[in-house]
Amino acid sequence: MRQPGRVRLAADARTGKAALHRRWPSKAELVVDTLDHALPAREDAPDTGNVRDDLVEHMRQKAEVLNSSVGRAVQSLLAEIDRDRPLARLVQERVFQPRENVFQLILERGVQCGEVRSGRLSPPVAELGLAMLVQRFLSDSAPVPDDYLVSVVDELIMPIVRR
Repeated sequence: MRQPGRVRLAADARTGKAALHRRWPSKAELVVDTLDHALPAREDAPDTGNVRDDLVEHMRQKAEVLNSSVGRAVQSLLAEIDRDRPLARLVQERVFQPRENVFQLILERGVQCGEVRSGRLSPPVAELGLAMLVQRFLSDSAPVPDDYLVSVVDELIMPIVRR
C-alpha cells in the first residue's frame, strides 16, 4: 500500500511526521524550501572570465535542474500555481526573486571587461536566455539538450550584446 506524501517523506527522511510539521507548517513551505535548495543561488553565477562561457554554464546549471526530478516537480508546481495565488507569491518571493538577474549580472561583468557593449543591455536581452530555456522545457517533454543551450547563447544572446 502506498503511503501518503508526508508519511512517506517522513519515512524517507528517517524522521517523524511531527518534525516535518514543525519545520514546514504547510506543503507550500516544504515545496518552496525544496526548490530553493535545489536551484542554483545567485552567488553561484559562473565567473570563468569569459561572458560567453559564463552564459553557457549558467544555462547548463538551470537546464540540469530542469532536466532532473526537480524539473518535473516544477512542471507540476506551475500547474498548481495557476490555482493557488498564495503559493505563487511564496515561490516568487523566496525562490525566483533572489535568483533574478543572473544573466544581467554576467552581462554587466562583460561590459566591465569590454566583451559586451553597454548600450545593448536591457531587461529583454537579460531575460532572453532563461525565457528560451523555460519555453523549451515547458513545450518539450524531453530533456533540454546542451546543443540547444549553446545555440541560444551563440546565435541569439552574443550577437545582440556584441553589435
